[in-house]
Amino acid sequence: MPFHAFLRLPTLALIAACLMPAAQASAQEIHTCIDAKGRKSYQNMPCAPEQRTASVRRYEATPEDPAIASRTAAIQKEMDRRNHSSGKATIVRTGGTRRAAGPTPCQAAKAKRKATLDRVGLKRNFELLSQLDSEVWEVCKGF
Repeated sequence: MPFHAFLRLPTLALIAACLMPAAQASAQEIHTCIDAKGRKSYQNMPCAPEQRTASVRRYEATPEDPAIASRTAAIQKEMDRRNHSSGKATIVRTGGTRRAAGPTPCQAAKAKRKATLDRVGLKRNFELLSQLDSEVWEVCKGF
């Protein structure tokens, strides 16, 4: 055997060794292990000697669909364009306009009580205070 052919053997062996893990990388295994206390653990390596193997599931990796990959890339590009075009996030509104929320019934009852007390001034009496407080109590349920 010539010397240059002898040098090729380790090179071929090295290339074959590098290609072996690539061929095996498409399949994955999930090992379900149970320890002495009965706790389950899931791992991608075989169970330790002190653990019991409950199951081993093998999954084959499927190649990525080019249509999904191109659609995902288009969505990402559009998101980048919208969010980074002017340095500000663009808010896209859909639907109608938002109306200002009015006062809650409790707030309205308290405002009515305050307006009445301001109007009456120092001429207020126990009956008026009692009536106004009971109206607020009914609407606000004590608050």
